[in-house]
Amino acid sequence: MGDAAGIGPEIIVKALTHKDIYSFCQPIVIGSPAILEQACQLIPALSEVRPDCSKRTETGLRINSIKTPEQASAICGIIDVLDVSSITPAEICPGTIDARAGVAAVKAIEVATHLAMLGELDAITTAPICKASIKRAGSPHPGHTEMLAAFTNTPDVVMMLCTPEALSTNTNNGVKDKHVGFAVSFVTNHIPVADVPKSLSVERIVKVIRITQQALMRCGISEPRLAVAGLNPHAGENGMFGDEEERFIRPAISQAQTPNATIDGPLPADALFVKANQGHWHAVIAMYHDQGNIPIKLLGFGELVNVTLGLPIIRTSVDHGTAFDIAGKGIASESSLVAALNSAAQLAN
Repeated sequence: MGDAAGIGPEIIVKALTHKDIYSFCQPIVIGSPAILEQACQLIPALSEVRPDCSKRTETGLRINSIKTPEQASAICGIIDVLDVSSITPAEICPGTIDARAGVAAVKAIEVATHLAMLGELDAITTAPICKASIKRAGSPHPGHTEMLAAFTNTPDVVMMLCTPEALSTNTNNGVKDKHVGFAVSFVTNHIPVADVPKSLSVERIVKVIRITQQALMRCGISEPRLAVAGLNPHAGENGMFGDEEERFIRPAISQAQTPNATIDGPLPADALFVKANQGHWHAVIAMYHDQGNIPIKLLGFGELVNVTLGLPIIRTSVDHGTAFDIAGKGIASESSLVAALNSAAQLAN
């Protein structure tokens, strides 16, 4: 469900009014039924979502509190909520940092991960959490990616942000008919910019390249084309603006090269995203969070999907945060969540 004080609950309710979602998956919300019921009141009435059932909200949506995934109705108009939190609307003020919301968010992620590891869920899609709230709740993990790595005991995970088309499984003999969209994978994630250079290593960059290649190949791209960004301006300009390219990035690219893949780089980050958007590469390897997030979000914000690679389970997420400034107003767009649900189902298949 994400942070109860953010836009997560309301975009979930909006997303689950899309009838086509129920054609490709059986969605279960893990969180608080009371919070979801309040979110239903924020959404304008939708005449096409009025099942023949009692105890509807004013929008015609019904919250069905369940204790196990097997109890889910999987009917559009009935939102199945696996009840793992006693948090209520009276406790939470929309748009505020609250440790109670952090506790509930972490609990939902922990339960979802556990059920996915058991095979009771095919995939997890997460609504946004507030990093300050989970810190106040006592979580040692700065974000979803690190939390999921800990909960699954997975040492090497990679955050990948992509356009929905980048994960398309529309293939012909295992090869995509036409390349559309692209993805960005990250060598480092939620750390201070000052810590990025000392966090780079040949081993880590090689792992990110290979995990990204494997993910693209599973999506039907037999010969992935990757571009690796440099860390420094002009990719270091032959050592004039920094030596990380020569010490770490270039050796990693050489080590990761395989006959069935193309790896270009290190390339200046300010220019390579233009070519990536034109279809030159299937994915870009960025050295740090903002280097990759800013350009791809500028190109497709609200339609992107966040995927955690390397996990033993499938996890997708939205491309945005809790949006505290508009939380509780019912105006947040569900488009990225719908795309994330679609991608989760594709990856599960």
